[in-house]
Amino acid sequence: MTKRTIERDLNHLTDIKLSRPLALWMEQQIIVVQNELREVKNQLVKSGIKVQAEIRIDKDITEYLILVKGTEHNRRYFNIALKNKVDDEIKRLLNVQ
Repeated sequence: MTKRTIERDLNHLTDIKLSRPLALWMEQQIIVVQNELREVKNQLVKSGIKVQAEIRIDKDITEYLILVKGTEHNRRYFNIALKNKVDDEIKRLLNVQ
């Protein structure tokens, strides 16, 4: 989700005076997040876990279908909680407290 958020925001930089340096930073962070995501997926696969699907139930809830060693688990999250996690991740990437 963090990667998608940065990619979406990258498309809206044209009106900002600092668009070029911000675009460069965002592109670099997309690569960082992609590498971290790849590592997490590899660790999950080694543990027999796979996130099979992301389903938006309504505007407030997203459900994830997770396969754990052949068994299915559904997990629902409030979108505001997911947004807060993305905000925390962006702060980490910005090195901001």
